[in-house]
Amino acid sequence: MGEISRELYDFILKNKNSMVEEWLETRGSHANTVYSANASDDTVEKLRKESIGFIEAVTAIFIHDKEESLAYVEDWSSTIAKERAQQSVPLYEVMEHLGQLRKIYWTCVRHFFEEVDRANSQDALRWSEMLNDMFDFIIESFARHHHEAHQRLLASQQEVIDELSSPVIPIRKGVGILPLVGGIDTYRAKVILETALEESAKQQLTTLYIDLSAVPIVDTMVAHQLFQLMDSLRIIGVESVLSGIRPEIAQTAVTLGIDFKNIQVYANLMQALDALDH
Repeated sequence: MGEISRELYDFILKNKNSMVEEWLETRGSHANTVYSANASDDTVEKLRKESIGFIEAVTAIFIHDKEESLAYVEDWSSTIAKERAQQSVPLYEVMEHLGQLRKIYWTCVRHFFEEVDRANSQDALRWSEMLNDMFDFIIESFARHHHEAHQRLLASQQEVIDELSSPVIPIRKGVGILPLVGGIDTYRAKVILETALEESAKQQLTTLYIDLSAVPIVDTMVAHQLFQLMDSLRIIGVESVLSGIRPEIAQTAVTLGIDFKNIQVYANLMQALDALDH
C-alpha cells in the first residue's frame, strides 16, 4: 500500500485509545442501554475494547488488500451486531454512535495529513475513497447481521410463546390437561395441534382434557383444527375430553357436521375432573 499509508496506519493505531476516550465522552443519557453515559464500569470497558477493535478493523485497509480488510470488518460487525440485538439496542442508536466514531476517525486522519508534509492530495483522495468504501461496507454489514440476529431472537421467542400458549399439564399418570386461554387463530390452532400431539406422546397420555372455558370465540377453521386434533389424538391412542364449550363454539361445531356422540363433553373443567375420580 506504500510507505505513507503504513505511516498513517501506525499514526491511527498510536492514537486509537485517545480516539475511543473521545468517543466515550459523546455518550448521552440513553436510558438502560449499553451506550448510556451512566453505564457500569464493566460495560464501559467492553465498549472500549469493541471500539478499539472497530478502529483496528477499519485501519487494516492501509496495510492489507481489500478482501482481507473486508474480512476483518465483517468479523467485527457480525460479532457486535449479534450482541446489540441480544441487548435489544435499536439499530438507529448503534448507527448514531458509529457515526460519532466515524467523525472522530476522520479527524485523526486529517491531523495526520496536516502533520506529515509528504502526504499529498493524491494520497488524501485515495484514503478518502478507501475509507468511505470501508465505512459504507460496515454499515451494510452491521445492519444485515443485526437484522438476522434480531429475526433469530424473534423466532426463538415465538417458539417459547407457542409452547407456553398450548401447555399440556400432566395431573396423574396417563392423564393431562390442555387449558386454552385467549383467542385462537389459524396459526395458533396449528401450533396447538402439533404441540398437543407431541406432548401427549412424550408424556404417554391415555386421556387429554381440552378446556375451552377461556376461549372467547372460535371460527370455523379453528373449530375444524381442534376437532382434527381430537381425531389425531385418537389415532395415537389418546382419548379427548372437552370442557367449557361455549354455545357459539357448539354451534360452529354443529355447522361443521361434527358428531359429539363419541366425545365426552362437560360444562367446565371441574365437572370433567370430578367425573375422573368417579
